Amino acid sequence: MLQGSPGRAATPALRRLAVALTVVLTVLAGWFVPATDAQAAAPKATLLSPAGVSTAGGTRITITGKNLTKVKAVYLGSTKVKKVTHVSKSKIRITAPSHAAGTVKVTLLVGKKKYSTSLRLTYVSNTPGADSFEAEVFRLTNNARGAARACGSTRMPKVPALAWSATLGGTARAHSADMAANKYFAHASQDGTSFSDRISQAGYRWTSVAENIAAGQQTPAAVVSAWLNSPGHCRNIMSSQVTQLGVGYAAGGTYGSYWTQDFGKPAA
Repeated sequence: MLQGSPGRAATPALRRLAVALTVVLTVLAGWFVPATDAQAAAPKATLLSPAGVSTAGGTRITITGKNLTKVKAVYLGSTKVKKVTHVSKSKIRITAPSHAAGTVKVTLLVGKKKYSTSLRLTYVSNTPGADSFEAEVFRLTNNARGAARACGSTRMPKVPALAWSATLGGTARAHSADMAANKYFAHASQDGTSFSDRISQAGYRWTSVAENIAAGQQTPAAVVSAWLNSPGHCRNIMSSQVTQLGVGYAAGGTYGSYWTQDFGKPAA
């Protein structure tokens, strides 16, 4: 507050100036208020994997950033992740819970405060389209696994049905489309990438993987029958070392139709 001249009361103009200066000083002081603990703890994060930030239930996701040691829980949409693994000061890893297809917000919990970050994760379906060729190949493959059979000279016992993997489905579909578009037929992509590398690059962490491809068959029944009549392909279908399957179909190219089965067993 400003003082008037000695022995005299402040004039109305001086009083108005004093009020104005007080307001200005109060506002200026607010600019220099130090951050609270909660503000300082706000995590800053980015999604490191999976590639393309598309996922399905069961996909392993890595989040990197600052202040992640303070994160106690992670929510995808309204669903709380069961376990948050702190890999390092700047990295945490989670397993995506099941969720409907669509884009969800990633929320990080620090203490009792939730921080809705700019991270968004796109969920893809955990099942193939009900009326698609891919869904029918998936169904016929599991039917085949439900009965013992001979794969060439190897007798294979019946094995449990495979679960659909949206990640494997994505890699299988992309490979079939690539073969059709570029008119080739091989497990390795034209840049030399192997099927196992393609699966790993999609963010699928695995303990075992396998792949069947085919071209020219016009129906799901025809392609599954062809695979079952080929000893190596049959052994992949009947393998007890895999638990998940993705199927990809594409039309076009030299042979008119391209089919890919990507099998896998995710890492624990």
